Amino acid sequence: MINTSDFSPGFVPSKDWMPSILEQYRISDFLDWHKEKRLELNPDFQRGEVWTPPARTFLIDTILRELPIPKVYLRSRVDVNTKKSVREVVDGQQRLRAVLDFANDKFVLQKRAVGFAGKKYSTLTPEQQETFLNYPIAVDQLMGASEDDVLEVFARLNSYTVPLNPPEKRHAKYQGDFKWAIRNSSRQWGHFWKKFNVLTTRERVRMMDDSLTAEMVGVLLNGVTDGGQPKINDLYRLNDAQFDTTSIINLDTSLRFIEDNFASSLVGTPLLAPPHLLMLFAATAFVVVGIPDGDLKPEELPTKLPMATDLDTVRDNLLTLGSTILSASEPPPPLAEFWRASKATTHRIASRRIRFPFFVKALTSKIG
Repeated sequence: MINTSDFSPGFVPSKDWMPSILEQYRISDFLDWHKEKRLELNPDFQRGEVWTPPARTFLIDTILRELPIPKVYLRSRVDVNTKKSVREVVDGQQRLRAVLDFANDKFVLQKRAVGFAGKKYSTLTPEQQETFLNYPIAVDQLMGASEDDVLEVFARLNSYTVPLNPPEKRHAKYQGDFKWAIRNSSRQWGHFWKKFNVLTTRERVRMMDDSLTAEMVGVLLNGVTDGGQPKINDLYRLNDAQFDTTSIINLDTSLRFIEDNFASSLVGTPLLAPPHLLMLFAATAFVVVGIPDGDLKPEELPTKLPMATDLDTVRDNLLTLGSTILSASEPPPPLAEFWRASKATTHRIASRRIRFPFFVKALTSKIG
């Protein structure tokens, strides 16, 4: 018996409605249903844009690696003429379309499928084909549900969902080389974020490591500029179609220099918090690999000097900047300007154009 008080105010489920049933079916089952015309992809329930080739590739790669994918929602009914059950896909259509098309050799896996790039289903090994066909997909079957019932289910699912934050939205929207280069680099440097307490596990779950990595790559591509989420969005948009991965090499070089020479000494200081780490990264990249001028005027650019040979002095300089940020009162010049800029909105260029030269000076000379 359905308790209608569980639904939205005023909603009355259809008389044939039954609770959803969670099942598991193999991909081979979906292929059989589709061949027998007992699987319907209803475009009326289609949500979002058609998936791009990289997105379809990534799904198949996930399946071949036997990693989990989201469950599918089916509306089940009986065709009284054929006396057979029919399953109508109401959520998960893009996933199933990709699976069906791949099984029928309708597309080739792109380079996103590392190890499977260039493969069609027919060119997989027999063992890989078996893995693909036996892959289990979780299915919620909505028995006897009307369209209003289905819409109610979607409304309730969305009410439980945590809204996507900006990095999660970018990850969902973009599928080009830039997005994946950022994702791979942020994972590669996961030990750094964890070991030096740069980001918490919760922040990394919400993809804040991707956001920080993208900002670092943005410095390498564009120099020190105004920041904020709109600027990161622009990075993804402008580099989605084509991206030169040279900046990833420079990212690794600069972060490795920080890791090998400074990071351990800075644990517990604000310099490893993302807003200040970004400026330390920018200064390190400026000295070690070079970066564009960005939004800095010629007279605002620091003098290009080599890294100081006495790294103990560099570490002392950085610790001085860290203690200055923590200071409750304004220090005497020349650090007073740095202190005020560090208290301001740190992603704005007004703050960065002051703080960045101080970091460069800390790496190349002596802060007096």
